[in-house]
Amino acid sequence: MQAGVRAGIPQGQLSQEQFNKLQDYAEQSRRLTKDDKAKGKTLADVLAEDKEFVSALTKTLPLNCEVGDAIRAAQGPETINGKTVETTTYEASCANGMGYFLVTQPPEKPYGFSCFAADSTRQADIKAGRKPGTVCSLPANADMRKLAAAILSKAGISCSIKDYRYVGQNAANHTEFVEYACDDGKGYISIAALPGSALPIHIETCSQSAARGLPCKLSDNGVLPVTLKSFRDALAQKNIACTATDKTTRVVGQENFKKRYVVEFQCTEQPKGLVAYIPLTGTPEPFESVDCATAAKRGTTCLLPGNN
Repeated sequence: MQAGVRAGIPQGQLSQEQFNKLQDYAEQSRRLTKDDKAKGKTLADVLAEDKEFVSALTKTLPLNCEVGDAIRAAQGPETINGKTVETTTYEASCANGMGYFLVTQPPEKPYGFSCFAADSTRQADIKAGRKPGTVCSLPANADMRKLAAAILSKAGISCSIKDYRYVGQNAANHTEFVEYACDDGKGYISIAALPGSALPIHIETCSQSAARGLPCKLSDNGVLPVTLKSFRDALAQKNIACTATDKTTRVVGQENFKKRYVVEFQCTEQPKGLVAYIPLTGTPEPFESVDCATAAKRGTTCLLPGNN
């Protein structure tokens, strides 16, 4: 057996220091009960049972998590749909770097949430002056910055974490989004599975994420370069027919307050000319398009040949 690894703990998973931290956490959670001791069980035995159970649970949910460590963190009655149900909460750390709380509540379906979600809720509670909720405490999950760095590292990305942000989740496909800002100015967003999904974790650059409508907020690494084609693409996204070229696309300017780009287009599909007000900079203002006559009433004069 590898030095520093106790019986019942998978070899190569934990260092002695990590096991000590896990032992402290387990003892604080009273994981090794008097009944366990009476049966001759050791802490390593019950932790191995926890891991075996959670590994099976992730397949049932399903959840994309090759369980590294797991522990039963809480157990007790809860009122669900007017009925008293015995719930058991487990914390798990996964090989892909993610960490979760998983809750069984028979006969209801089990559910779970990530360490990022728990951390976000705790921070919101603190900000609101409420009693903060529980956060993940397994050795691989306890330090959120290290957890964030581990997720990127396991995806082949080196990032010294400057900050991270829980973005939210997509309930329809059981995924959640987390943003990471690195000391070198780069930024990323992870798309990870929640219980109910076996999808592998996916990492996007801020530029990739911004291109599909989810921009980064912790860094400017996701700002897409604004080109004349960007404006024509904006028309296409709004299903506005206009076959313009660089020569028939003119940037009038950018609004002072609404920060939308004002762009004139000349194309055969729009015989009265076209002026669009395009929000490409993260502004919440709406996209608008009008003909040249209407634009003139707003103070914008069309200048492209064929529009004036």
